[in-house]
Amino acid sequence: MMIQSGSFNIVRCEMSEKTEERAEARTPIARAALEQAITDAVKASHPDCQSFVGVIVERVSQALPEAANWAVKGIKYGKADRALCGATLSSDVSKRQLEFKLFD
Repeated sequence: MMIQSGSFNIVRCEMSEKTEERAEARTPIARAALEQAITDAVKASHPDCQSFVGVIVERVSQALPEAANWAVKGIKYGKADRALCGATLSSDVSKRQLEFKLFD
């Protein structure tokens, strides 16, 4: 629903999906498997990222029930292009945080 008020637009969004269902829909994954999957995705993204070494994932407290229970704690770029690999890493991690939850 969109309401125009003077020069401002007020937009109201309604969520049709329950956040609890989304949080439960995440697939459990081991820390080592998640770290390897992220590393493989970054390395495969571009030839300049082949020397990317890896990431370190840590469990975090969830601020909201629908939030991911993990975050990237460290990044080992090696001799890879930081800007190029960092952009791929950011995109990949955002996608995987919606898909996976740590179980260890």
